[in-house]
Amino acid sequence: MFRFNNVDFETYKTFWDGSQLFDTPEKDVTFFEVPGRNGSLSISNGRYKNLTITVNCFIRDDFKTNFPQLMNFLLSQEGYCKLETSEEPDTFRMAQYVKALTPKTTPFLKSGAFSLIFECKPQKYLNTGDILRAVGSEFTAVNPTLMEAYPYIEVEGTGTLSFGGTELTLSQNTGTTVIDSEMQDAYEGPINRNPYLTMTNGFPILTAGNNAGTFTGFSAVRIKPRWWML
Repeated sequence: MFRFNNVDFETYKTFWDGSQLFDTPEKDVTFFEVPGRNGSLSISNGRYKNLTITVNCFIRDDFKTNFPQLMNFLLSQEGYCKLETSEEPDTFRMAQYVKALTPKTTPFLKSGAFSLIFECKPQKYLNTGDILRAVGSEFTAVNPTLMEAYPYIEVEGTGTLSFGGTELTLSQNTGTTVIDSEMQDAYEGPINRNPYLTMTNGFPILTAGNNAGTFTGFSAVRIKPRWWML
């Protein structure tokens, strides 16, 4: 299975080679040379860089019909989309289609081989962390990875939430407000709610292991933790 933005490549009679799917991203580190000192000094920029993944593909039947349809589908997608494979069924990446290399076809365009290039975010998100779940007034989210996660939180009403190393209070909300740690933004539909959000230590960040939380005032709280690994 190779699925991009919820569409399986088998729709276009396309098969693939997953040889590069296990590539890992590069850590963003700046090195400095200091006269009179051996070696290099380094400063971590606290992030990982995007990586480019090349997927080798093959259409074995009716290439002249399936290849253009596949290209039109890929070119019509905007921004980062979900990329899922049967090689890593428990995780997914966020990727953008970049370009296709020139295909090599058989006589009469019956079949052909080509490569697709995707620009991918460094994270491999766990499927278990991509589920939005309601929590009680006292709860614990267990991060199964070594990576700090940036949760997506929905709250109904107003109140205070202590979670992920911070205490946040939302003072105005007429329906459901999203508090997105990854985007560092709070909004209720098209309405920006950042002016009504106060936090003691920035947006919630979930460290490895147990992350206890409590809330008061809100009528409902739902959390998608977004666990990820490299």
